[in-house]
Amino acid sequence: MTKKGRLIIPILIGTVLSLSLGLTIWTGFFFVFIPIGLSISLGNFINDFRPGLGRKISLTIIAFVFLVFLGVYQHENLQIEETVIYIAYFINSGIFTRVLIHYAIAKVLGPLIFGRGFCGWACYTAALFEWLPINENKQIPKKFTYLRFPFLLISLLGPFFLVATGYDYMTRHINQPKTDQFIWFLAGNILYYLAGVTLALIFRKKRAFCKILCPVSLVMKLPARISLVKLRPSGIKCIGCEKCNKACPMDVDVKSYIINGKRVLSSECILCLECRKVCPVKAIK
Repeated sequence: MTKKGRLIIPILIGTVLSLSLGLTIWTGFFFVFIPIGLSISLGNFINDFRPGLGRKISLTIIAFVFLVFLGVYQHENLQIEETVIYIAYFINSGIFTRVLIHYAIAKVLGPLIFGRGFCGWACYTAALFEWLPINENKQIPKKFTYLRFPFLLISLLGPFFLVATGYDYMTRHINQPKTDQFIWFLAGNILYYLAGVTLALIFRKKRAFCKILCPVSLVMKLPARISLVKLRPSGIKCIGCEKCNKACPMDVDVKSYIINGKRVLSSECILCLECRKVCPVKAIK
């Protein structure tokens, strides 16, 4: 795709989504999807000149939209724990709220198309980690990656337990002024950031949290496995230098896929393009 196409297409996608979803479901989406489309297109465009920097800019702008506009200004929390509360609300009332719309698009249905591209380009939690002054990218021992499973279980069962024990989520958590929701937003995100920075410093890897504790990664893994958009061989012969593997923030064995002429099928791939950036022969596209 040309540079012009990479710049225009995400803007068009963001505009169409903002109009179709924002104006028909909730007008506030108008102010969400357009910045997302603009941010990703801008980041992709900058990446052509400063590889890696554009993606950080995209993550930062989108983090501002989610945390400041939706979180601080509108007291909305898009973390998985809050989503569980809204699932209970949907079961009880039949109302499909904007939080569930976000989750369906970004974490469940969207990955069928763009895999875990949300993690690489739009995750408001990972935005902070990408700017950490850590130059190493050490591989996470596989035994630590299994911690995501109990963390996901806690994230799912904790809110359901509150609802089952009489937590009045409809009047105190969903409706205005949504004070409880804002408290959950602050506590949840502070916890995620503290855990993420701590793990990054301990394991000397910016994305350590994504590999060890992030519960959302497990939700996205199944649709991401069969997603349409994936990295693949460019047609230029791979020389097996393994620079792609060393650069991958998610410890994907990119070389094995490319050298064997296969698409990168790993559900851990976040389409960050770091492997393509460091490939000396441009064997990845």
